[in-house]
Amino acid sequence: MNRDKIFTDYRRVVLTLTIGILIFLLTPPSSTPAEENPGLTALQHPDFLTSGLYGGGLTFIGTNPYIQLQAQPDIPLGKIGIGLDLVVLYNPYATDTGFQFLAEDGESWDSPSTWLRLIRYVSYAQPYDPFYFRLGELDYLTIGHGSIMSGYSNYDRRGLRVNLRKSNNRYGVETMVNDLGNPLIFGGRLFYRPFLRPKNNNALTQFEGQPSPRSENNNFLTRFELGGTYLTDIDPNPQEDTEEPLIALGVDAGFPLIERSTFRLDLYNDFAVLNTLTPKPEEMPEEPEEQLETESTEQEPTRRLESAPIGGEDATPAKEFAWGNAVGVGFTFPRAIFKFEYRVLAKGYIPSVFDYTYESAKWLVPEPDMPDFLNLKTSTEQRRGFFSQFIWKPGEHLHFFGTFEDYNNSSPKLYMVVSESGLVPRLRVRALYTKRDIGERDETNFFADLFNLDEKSAFRLEIGYAVYPPVETIVTREYRFRRVETAEGVSQFEPIHKTSFMVGIRTDF
Repeated sequence: MNRDKIFTDYRRVVLTLTIGILIFLLTPPSSTPAEENPGLTALQHPDFLTSGLYGGGLTFIGTNPYIQLQAQPDIPLGKIGIGLDLVVLYNPYATDTGFQFLAEDGESWDSPSTWLRLIRYVSYAQPYDPFYFRLGELDYLTIGHGSIMSGYSNYDRRGLRVNLRKSNNRYGVETMVNDLGNPLIFGGRLFYRPFLRPKNNNALTQFEGQPSPRSENNNFLTRFELGGTYLTDIDPNPQEDTEEPLIALGVDAGFPLIERSTFRLDLYNDFAVLNTLTPKPEEMPEEPEEQLETESTEQEPTRRLESAPIGGEDATPAKEFAWGNAVGVGFTFPRAIFKFEYRVLAKGYIPSVFDYTYESAKWLVPEPDMPDFLNLKTSTEQRRGFFSQFIWKPGEHLHFFGTFEDYNNSSPKLYMVVSESGLVPRLRVRALYTKRDIGERDETNFFADLFNLDEKSAFRLEIGYAVYPPVETIVTREYRFRRVETAEGVSQFEPIHKTSFMVGIRTDF
């Protein structure tokens, strides 16, 4: 991996983001409120991470026991929110003092990423506000419609997410960096609504506390939206030192056909490309020996040049781009969102490549004779299939979230989250499960592989019971991935089995 190139690209993105923020702040704001309906847009992925708990208990990472002490204060300051995650593991059996006190997943306190985990989050406003900022964990991040990044997780490191938009939502940007301590994945999406016109702010028609009339922006052309996405991973193959960055480019167009206070219907199309294909030099067909003997010596260099890459036999051929297209329709209700897409994928294209298991997949050694990219299964032929997403929050106590995709009956992917809090008195349950390539690369069938926890999956179950509020007992079982460093100083991820038993006081009762 070329470090100079990495930080050059990173500085360019930071500079672009800084310029964008300055332009946004210097542009006079509109006097009208945001046109998005918070009652619809606030329905999103359920908050899964524990917060506001002070206590201690016992944690097992694999078969190794640790004493865990934890304090998670939340500090609200108006629109600004600050949350700390002061977690320390104590190993009473360690002979080396450097391994007695460890971080939350058993890491040593020897990297910026580990120290940044003490800051659980620093946030400002909400994602649908004109300016939204969050530094912290990225538990389920989706950019745009999700054709490139959908359900991405940075495994509880401290990344950055920023949304900027004009108050009338005519244009804006959403951007991210995966880990401020070790930035490798970054980029974002710009959007623009070319036909959106300012509202009429006639004082005679605008009453106190009420938005101005919407008659000028009541057709779908004014809501027509164009978007462009750029995301990159500057170290996509940790096993190689000179690989090119993974680059994902996308353009999209959206048509909000119907938009009411209680219902929204969207039609959109996404087109994206990835540089997942590296063409091999074409080999010249073998010619009869008699013909080779009669050829002149002037022809031999020409034949060698035709069969070699430009720049010589040792030159690396340019990467080709694989493409994918998705036509989608979205239905948004006050308590439910349903999204359905029909996708066409060219040879080698990986849909929603930046997903929950992306970073862990990078560290797996590819299997022999498999058409893989970063150990993510690719295809040698064009594929077609469907992607669906369902979010349902029937009440304040119950929240469902799920996605499923399948193409040519191969490489299906599942993601499910269930959150229950207060439906049963004093009981709180949160469960997450995700898996990709279900039934692939294995002798088992779809259903047998579906419940098999391996490197293609992640699982978390948290059960809390308030014995005597605010005193609560919590049991957590996890199968996920943690960041470690090798003896050579290389940062990577490995699977972690973790079970915790905690007793503490919750501050959000």
